[in-house]
Amino acid sequence: MKRLGCYLIEAGLITQAQIDVALNDQKIMDDMRFGEVLVARGWIKQQTLDYLIKKIVDPEQRAARASQQKSLSPDLVSAAIVKPTPPSIAAKSSSVLPNERKPLPSLPADDGVSWAG
Repeated sequence: MKRLGCYLIEAGLITQAQIDVALNDQKIMDDMRFGEVLVARGWIKQQTLDYLIKKIVDPEQRAARASQQKSLSPDLVSAAIVKPTPPSIAAKSSSVLPNERKPLPSLPADDGVSWAG
């Protein structure tokens, strides 16, 4: 999922340098959230932050979570579980047993989720 700063940069509202400063400020002021730091510095208005979160960030993150939950359905998870070979079977034969592992399900290439952090 994209972070708030990515949305603000894409909208042309702040720069990467401003994000770096805000993140540093946030470390110093533990009780302030990232958006609150941006508003306190006067780089964006509170109304802009509220609108962006309500109309863009929250809906996209809900959709990404729903997509992620679909891809991790119980059927797919149980298909990906690899059962170990019991020691009694492995000890009876010195030959290699056939591979009983099932391939992991692959995720769609463009699922709208950003894993970079």
